[in-house]
Amino acid sequence: MVHGLEEIHRLLKPDASLVDIHPIPIAPLIEVYQGGRLVFAEPVPAYDDEDERAAEDALAQVLQRRLFVVEREAAFDFLTYGSSVAQLRDFLVEQSAFAGNGESVRKWEVERAEFARRVEEIMRAAGEGAEVAFHERGRITRLRRI
Repeated sequence: MVHGLEEIHRLLKPDASLVDIHPIPIAPLIEVYQGGRLVFAEPVPAYDDEDERAAEDALAQVLQRRLFVVEREAAFDFLTYGSSVAQLRDFLVEQSAFAGNGESVRKWEVERAEFARRVEEIMRAAGEGAEVAFHERGRITRLRRI
């Protein structure tokens, strides 16, 4: 990731800006809403934040090397809704929201299945019209090339 930021620095004109957007390295939440009211929230089990930490580290490195300076930064919430756990899970798998390999993937599959069953039960108990959401925190940073 540092190499990519170095390449962007090389390609940008002096005093040009770059906007970096990436998830904050904390476990996202699975939330259940009924009528706009939050009825359940719990962190995603077996969440691997390695990619998010790598993005944060790469940004810190190029800032330390004074390739860029932060002009502005903010955190934001990003929610992806589904009408069922299966619909949300299928979307997230397509979007590669969950990463890992080997034993961690097998562990995640087992924990995800148990977690999904629990969330589905909560949605049924909440009644018709309940929605499930994948709630991530993100960071947006405008960087000026030095």
